[in-house]
Amino acid sequence: MKITINILILFGVLFSANLFANELSVSWQLVTDKNGIRVYTLESTHSKIVKAKAQININAPLIKIKSILDDVTHRHQWIPFLNISKTLTQYNNDKRIEYSHFHAPWPASDRDFVYEIELVKKTDTMIVYKMQSIASSLMPLNDDKVRADLFETIYTLTVKSDGSTDVELIYHADPKGWIPNWIINIIQRVLPYKIMNNLREKAEK
Repeated sequence: MKITINILILFGVLFSANLFANELSVSWQLVTDKNGIRVYTLESTHSKIVKAKAQININAPLIKIKSILDDVTHRHQWIPFLNISKTLTQYNNDKRIEYSHFHAPWPASDRDFVYEIELVKKTDTMIVYKMQSIASSLMPLNDDKVRADLFETIYTLTVKSDGSTDVELIYHADPKGWIPNWIINIIQRVLPYKIMNNLREKAEK
C-alpha cells in the first residue's frame, strides 16, 4: 500500500511539473507588425480560438481616447462591422451592461453580444477597461441573430511622457454558429488591427 501511495505521489509531482512546463512554453506570437501596430496571438487553454493582442501608440491624450471608448452611440464609426451599440443598464459610472449588434456578410447571420464593461483601473497615467459576456434578460435572443460569446476584451491606456498614449487591446471572442475555427482565427488576427487603426484615425483628427 505504501509503495502504491508513493508511486501515485511521484506521478502527481511529474504530472504537475509537466503542466507547469507547458504553461511556461506558451507565449504571445507576433503575427503582424506594420503601420505602427503590432498584433500577437496566444493559444487558448480553454478554446480552439486564439486570443489576440494589439498594441499601438496614438498621438492623442488619454482623456480623448477614453471619451471615444465611452461614446457608445458613435462606436460604430470605428469598430468594423458594428451596426449599433447601446447601454442597457448603468450600475454606476464605472460599470454597465451594453449590447452590440454586428453585421455579418451573406450567408452568415448577424451576431450580437450582451456584455458587462467595467472600468477596473483609473489613475492619472493609466486606464483599464474589461469587457465580458454575461447572461441577461435585458436583451432577449433574436432568431435572425446569433448570440456570440465575448470571453474577454481588455483596453489598457497608458500616458507617455510626450503626451501621446499607448493603447493595448486584448481580444478573445467566439462568434458561435457554423463558422469554422480556422476562419474565426483569421478574424481574430485581422479585427484587432483594424480596430486600432480606426481608433488612431479618429483620435488623431
